[in-house]
Order: sequence, then C-alpha cells, then structure tokens
Amino acid sequence: MNDKMTNRKALTYAIDNLTNAPAEVIAKLTKMVEQLDKKNASPKKLTAQQVKNEELKEVIVKFLADNADTGFTVSDLLKAVPELEGDSNQHVSALMRQTVQAGSVEKYSEKRRTYFKIALGE
Repeated sequence: MNDKMTNRKALTYAIDNLTNAPAEVIAKLTKMVEQLDKKNASPKKLTAQQVKNEELKEVIVKFLADNADTGFTVSDLLKAVPELEGDSNQHVSALMRQTVQAGSVEKYSEKRRTYFKIALGE
C-alpha cells in the first residue's frame, strides 16, 4: 500500500467500519469529512507578495511586448522598467524564470549573457 493515510481516508474508513457506533458519532465523523472536502475545494488565496509579483510580471511582459525587437538582460530590465527600481537582480531573475515557464517570455544566450524577449505567438 503506497497511498498515504490522510485524515480523510482514516475518517472514511472509520465511518465505513463502525458497526455499533451511536448515530451522533457517525454524524460527527461525516461532518468532519465534509469539512475536509470543503477546505480542500476552496481556491488558495495569494499572499500580498505573490500579488505584487504577479503585477510585476505583467509589467515586465508588457514592456517586452512593447520592445519586441530587442532582447534584455535582467540588469537592462532593472534600469529600463521604472516599477523594478530598487529591486534585486535575484528577485527579477526569479520573476523572469516564472514568465519563461509560463511561456510568455523567451530566454536565449549570446556571448555567455542571458537575454529575454517576448515569446512569439504560435
């Protein structure tokens, strides 16, 4: 058995295998399973930093789309995009990696330097 025993599985097993349990116990266990299902079904709320990062990625993608014929290094982006002023090279690099993974930005190397440009629509 490779499946991990979760709270939901344990509760379901207990409900299915209780024969002489009072109705209140089964009702309580069933309600606990429903609460777990409800908790797992709700979408995860983004933190304030995650929201800010998403906004920055949108600004970067728009900037690259406006300058589609040019490739930019992370340092170039830090200088050219006003919203990135004061940000770190590492943070912008992480944002760029996420935009590349999402497919909205392309990454290429020239003379051992990494450049980013807007991904061409397919």
